[in-house]
Amino acid sequence: MRLQNTSLQTRLTLLVLGTVLLFSLLAGYESYKNALHEADEIFDAQLAQFAQSLVVLSATFDDEQAEPMPPPVHKYQQTLAFQVWITDKQPPRILLRSNNISSMLPAQTPAEGFSSGEWQGERWRYFRLRDKQRGFDVLVGQNDKARSDLAQKVAWHNTAPFLFGLPLLALFVMLAIYFGLRPLRKLTESLRQLSPEQLSPVTVHDTPKEIAPVIDALNSLLGRIARTIENERRFTADASHELRTPLAALHAQVQAAQLSASESERKECLVKALQGADRMAHLVGQLLTLSRLDELSSPINLEPVNLAELTRECCAELGENALSKNIEIGFSPEAHPALSGSPDMLRIMLRNLLDNAIRYTPQGGHVEAALHPTDDGQQVELEIADSGIGVAGEQLALLGQRFSRINPGMADGVGLGLSIVQRIAEIHRAKITFNHATALGGLSVKVCFPLP
Repeated sequence: MRLQNTSLQTRLTLLVLGTVLLFSLLAGYESYKNALHEADEIFDAQLAQFAQSLVVLSATFDDEQAEPMPPPVHKYQQTLAFQVWITDKQPPRILLRSNNISSMLPAQTPAEGFSSGEWQGERWRYFRLRDKQRGFDVLVGQNDKARSDLAQKVAWHNTAPFLFGLPLLALFVMLAIYFGLRPLRKLTESLRQLSPEQLSPVTVHDTPKEIAPVIDALNSLLGRIARTIENERRFTADASHELRTPLAALHAQVQAAQLSASESERKECLVKALQGADRMAHLVGQLLTLSRLDELSSPINLEPVNLAELTRECCAELGENALSKNIEIGFSPEAHPALSGSPDMLRIMLRNLLDNAIRYTPQGGHVEAALHPTDDGQQVELEIADSGIGVAGEQLALLGQRFSRINPGMADGVGLGLSIVQRIAEIHRAKITFNHATALGGLSVKVCFPLP
């Protein structure tokens, strides 16, 4: 089973149980080590006490012959062995010994005090006590198996409740996680009730603080999606309306050309039809440009751009349009900044600003472009002003809105040029303002770019 394909409840249950099991095993291992250490201490103390007791007990014996021991009554008696020598006589004689130990000379016995060694193929722990005053030499040994068995039993008794209680613990963990994930299920149910037509904010009562940021982010996303959908609906409605008018005009001019009896009238109708087709082509191009820009949040293909040189090139490209209306275009750069941006987008922005100024400037007018740094030196300002009729103060706020045309009778624009300019300015983190041109008397558009 792959963990990423399971539910959140199953993941949490497995992780919690895995953690508990790992903790139980570690606790059991530590318990075994501690129990073994404590068992060594206790059994060493018992060996020492047993040896001292044998010395005192042996002093009461008058017979120098070894006394036979009764048979063992407990299984752990076989893990104990002892032997007592009388050393005040030569050669030393065995006074007492256990049934599981054979005769052993003092030279073959372990050193005095605590020691460990192999005997009869097993590991033993010894304690040897020599009492020279009484003339006794006592050796007490214990098999390590007893100590190990005791430590294992202690560790098992400490770990067994965790292992045997694991199924019951899993049940309680699953129930706890199930009730703990109730806010997520409420959130899921709230999201299922949403529809593209109504993206209302999601509300979940008694929201845990871990889920609150998720709900806030979702509501923010839903708000942006709702605004985007509304903008698309309005944009689609406006675009269909704007396309319907030139299509109807084009259809009418073609029909008029078909019904016209004279060659001059037919040519006039075809010229008007061609103008309508050009206007539709311009509108479709603006719509495609705006649609492409709406999908971007930052400029692509960032590179240094000389805004002064780019502005000069755009002025030259639109010079023919200006000459057809006897309009003079001037450009006076006071700065030559190298901005970081998209040359293609900035060229579109400049062409739209200049084209818009030329369209709404009467015959024999003036269009001025200027580039200068701001007072704080942190930004550079591009200004394009014209000598047209300008825009009334209360209508300046409408500039930049899609399909908004302040003076539709003066030019054949489609109302998208300034919207494209605003979108490109947003992508380049620039600020755009519309004002009255003080010197020329028309409209002044200022775009303020941050310097790198």
